[in-house]
Amino acid sequence: MTPIQILLILAAVVVLLVYFNRLRSRLLDRVLFFLLAVLAVVMVARPDWANAVAHFLGVGRGADLVVYLGITGLAFLWLSLYTRQREMDVRLTELARRLAILQAEKPKGKKKGKKVSSE
Repeated sequence: MTPIQILLILAAVVVLLVYFNRLRSRLLDRVLFFLLAVLAVVMVARPDWANAVAHFLGVGRGADLVVYLGITGLAFLWLSLYTRQREMDVRLTELARRLAILQAEKPKGKKKGKKVSSE
């Protein structure tokens, strides 16, 4: 095994451990993240397998396949985070409206049934 392979495998393991220890998520997210980490370790440890999969899919090299999948994954991540941010914006707006209504004060100087002149 080459030094870069060892470093990349260690990086994948560290990222996996940090994810499991620091970030909370649903079970499906954890399983998918674990599978991605295992796939990363396999692709690093056995680059010939990555090349074989790439050739099967019509891509020239395994490294190119990893880049294409990475770009696709980042686009999905960006879209997911953008959607979540939009949902939080809507929820925050609704919360601000409710808070404003709860804290609103009745106007002073106006009595029920009487009009106040605007002179």
